[in-house]
Amino acid sequence: MRKSTIFYSILILVVSSIFFMGCNTADKVGEESNSSKEKPGQSAVFADTQCPTNLDPAVSWNSWYTSRYGITETLFKLDGQLVAQPFLAASYRSIDPTTWEIILRDDVKFQNGKKMTADSVKRSWDRTMEINPRLNELLFITSIKTKGQTLTIKTSKPVPAFISCLSEPLSGVIDVDSGKAFETSPVGTGPFCADAYVVKKEAKVKRNEQYWGGKPALESVTFKIIASPSALAMAQQTGECQLSVSIPATSLSLFSDSSKYRIDGVPGSRGQVIFINHENMFLKDINVRRAISMAIDKKACAEILNKGASIPANALFPDFMAFGGKGLKGYDYDLEGARQLLSQAGYQDLDGDGILEKDGKNIDLEIVTYSTKAELPSLCQELSSKLKEIGIRLRVEVYESVSAYQRGADFDLMMISFTMAPTGDPQYFCDIAFKTEGSANYGHYSNPGVDDLIDRLDKEFDVEKRVEYARKIQQKILDDAGYIVVGHAKFINVMGIDLKDFKTNPSEYYLLDHRVALGAE
Repeated sequence: MRKSTIFYSILILVVSSIFFMGCNTADKVGEESNSSKEKPGQSAVFADTQCPTNLDPAVSWNSWYTSRYGITETLFKLDGQLVAQPFLAASYRSIDPTTWEIILRDDVKFQNGKKMTADSVKRSWDRTMEINPRLNELLFITSIKTKGQTLTIKTSKPVPAFISCLSEPLSGVIDVDSGKAFETSPVGTGPFCADAYVVKKEAKVKRNEQYWGGKPALESVTFKIIASPSALAMAQQTGECQLSVSIPATSLSLFSDSSKYRIDGVPGSRGQVIFINHENMFLKDINVRRAISMAIDKKACAEILNKGASIPANALFPDFMAFGGKGLKGYDYDLEGARQLLSQAGYQDLDGDGILEKDGKNIDLEIVTYSTKAELPSLCQELSSKLKEIGIRLRVEVYESVSAYQRGADFDLMMISFTMAPTGDPQYFCDIAFKTEGSANYGHYSNPGVDDLIDRLDKEFDVEKRVEYARKIQQKILDDAGYIVVGHAKFINVMGIDLKDFKTNPSEYYLLDHRVALGAE
């Protein structure tokens, strides 16, 4: 018997045994339908290399996963052009530069049967803002008044991207008074209820029978966490999963048979970002930072190492966006120019070991990255090889996660895959990564001129001026060699031909919705 057949047999038995538990609805809606026999083939398995720390959407970046898992939803949702559209909200208006009025849909219920009201949204946001500073950095909320389905929100300053930022999954709404453990059973408004979660192993969700958007097509979905990208590809090949999330480009040739597989991918704003520790004795020197930038052949990295699954970055934001880096002055690949720059700055190889020195110390650096994005270790090894040619030693350390290094700035260089404009607006990444006190400014980059431009961006409502500010911010950071973006990845999912009505969104916020189904071709 084939491995996939055994897998599906076990999975159907497991789902059948838990299916009668329902979705914990307060009024027991859906009991009659739950008593019917489960239809074969209505349970799906999705596989991913990454996972949340737990299912509490207020913690860290967990909300991106609860959104992808279909558990939590936001007031606004991004369309295929990354434009925010009302979702749990029915309408909105800007009363003045610091006051917003949002009217909620009247037909949305939480997964326990309670109605979603303005007060429940406020209570959810209040809890999140107490736990995660990132929501405050996005929204700058000072007060929220509620009446029925109406929220009146005051901000501490004008926030032109306020509505776009309300599509960020961190603003997702849960019932904070559900009595359920947030870490394992958050009660959201989405089409699927949290069922079980084992960190680094799997998450299980089951159908929300009373979902406001219509009955979900699938009974249940298991999200398997497979740390190895090669094992992820194998799971798709053997039929152990119907969809594999963000399969690395090196594996795409395995799925060229269109009678078995469908590849769905779109360009996004996910950058292969090198964070620089600006407190390192060598990296404080702008000449070293510029030399490192000049040692990267971004075109070869995208086209050869990453098999065309990414786009070379000229500046920081993707060229295809209005505020992207096209036309800005970045760093061309130039090893000889990098050598000359270091020599002029006083770096010499006095002992003949091939590594440059200054003040009696070798330029000996370490870059940390993680294995769940297969392209990152390869890019780091390529960078190490090129830096060796210009006299810089770079040791590569690969971990399952680098979150501990982020918190303590315990790195020289760090390469991570980071979605830089997930809301379709530059303000998000500028606030959290480029600003001096930003929560994701892991390397402690600081430039008063950049901070001033970000402050202007944060209060400017005119679209053309926002683009101008974003481009000026990038140019200043390029002049500093403050960050390096090697390329921007395409978001690519691979699925079996039997998975229906699944569409990749460039924001990466969304994965499973009520329309996704299984069925014969």
